[in-house]
Amino acid sequence: MNSSPSLVILAGGLGSRYKGSKQIDLIGEQDAFLLEFAIYDAVEAGFGQVVLIVNEKVQEEMKSKLTHWESRVKLQFVLQSLTPEQQQQIHPNRSKPWGTAQAVLCAKPFLNGPFVVMNADDYYGQTVMKSASSFFQNEQKSHGLLSYSLSDTLSEHGGVSRGLCTLDDQGFLQSIMECHDISRNENGLQCQEAYSLTDSTPVSMNLWFFQSEILEYAARFFTSFFTFNCQEISSECYLPTMVQSGIETHEFTVKVLSSHEQWAGLTFPEDKESVEQYIGLLTDKKCYPKSFPHE
Repeated sequence: MNSSPSLVILAGGLGSRYKGSKQIDLIGEQDAFLLEFAIYDAVEAGFGQVVLIVNEKVQEEMKSKLTHWESRVKLQFVLQSLTPEQQQQIHPNRSKPWGTAQAVLCAKPFLNGPFVVMNADDYYGQTVMKSASSFFQNEQKSHGLLSYSLSDTLSEHGGVSRGLCTLDDQGFLQSIMECHDISRNENGLQCQEAYSLTDSTPVSMNLWFFQSEILEYAARFFTSFFTFNCQEISSECYLPTMVQSGIETHEFTVKVLSSHEQWAGLTFPEDKESVEQYIGLLTDKKCYPKSFPHE
């Protein structure tokens, strides 16, 4: 590993189902953003930088709230935006961001080594940043994806979207397929697409371990996507779609690691209570300090 890894946090989404900006909702007795628990874990694991991809609505509040972390780690705030040339080509009524693949591409000027990508509204577990650091120390070529069992990622308050993962015999990602409105009822697991689902189906929660080389491919992929979709009102360029394309064209490989951590996340407003309970339990166990940052 040539340099300490960076953490790229995707905090630019609009979160329509949450009825607010969940990136800046305060959690636990720490009165912290959910993403701050990942920042704490990344600092403890020796990460050298945190890059936050934000939208205009949360940019100033996020900067103000997270300034105190600069005593412990380098922070970069990046607005998810197009180049001036691209901005001139889009439909005048376009307001949506351009998706998670384009969000990661916005971090490209600040990344010169391996990096982790995660969602701001997901809590992935206390050990995942150490797992990422170990992965990068042992692997300089393949990328990584930390997968979770589907049953561990459901919400009690509504259907969720997940990336269903298919692996080859060596544990590399063969395909990742978006599945929508997944929920459990008296008949078992259901989804919009009527796929066959089991509790142990491995799913992606957008927690990626990327070598820096992925950025060149992402740039080419988004340029092609934008050329065909620049006049679309709502089309987005997603990380799983980009990764799937790279796998199919043999541009790179992705090792799938299984997480044994408990996941928690904010999809619906009602999810906040269970997330706070879990974070509170971890705080009581002294996994996290009662205030951030902590020397």
